[in-house]
Amino acid sequence: MNRVLAMLRSLFHTFGGLVLYWAVLLAFGVRPAIAATLLFMLLEGAWRLLTHRAFPPLWLLANGAALVFGCIDLWARTPFMIRYEGAIINLLTAAAFAVGASGREPIVMTFARRRRPDIPVDRPEIVRFFRAFTYAWALYFVARAAAFLWIMTAFPLVQAAAIRTVIAWASLGAMLLVSINGRHVFALCQRLGFFHPAQDSSS
Repeated sequence: MNRVLAMLRSLFHTFGGLVLYWAVLLAFGVRPAIAATLLFMLLEGAWRLLTHRAFPPLWLLANGAALVFGCIDLWARTPFMIRYEGAIINLLTAAAFAVGASGREPIVMTFARRRRPDIPVDRPEIVRFFRAFTYAWALYFVARAAAFLWIMTAFPLVQAAAIRTVIAWASLGAMLLVSINGRHVFALCQRLGFFHPAQDSSS
């Protein structure tokens, strides 16, 4: 439970401005949504500076996109971007995970080592597993983008936003549950014949 709460807090700190923008936009309109997003970014930015925390690329992407979409909706006569921004953000996030999978340390491995610093980085089979896991997260965000695009164009705005929120949190919770149990997933993959050490596969 503590791990789930920790991951949810991390997600809030990363995507909080975007979530806040959507919520305030639906309730009060574009201008309050932009103001709320700016306030969140200022408070979050001050907190990160005071606690010597970094500004992750996903944080900059999510909050920057919220401001860009807000400015577009502010310029337009009606806030039409709310129907498409979820899909766009998810595609951008998928791209970030896909790029993050190709590094020396896959991005999901970096997240996992924040909770478990004892994860060995010198075992190629574990790095390959986290690389595949990172690509799995990228595919998840692509699928979520497609689902969001269909929902937001098939239903009235308020109903679509409610359905999207339920699907977003339910699917994210499922992915987080799998990620938290990554050790068991790795063991299962090895039983199925994947991600064995090099010497095992050559013997």
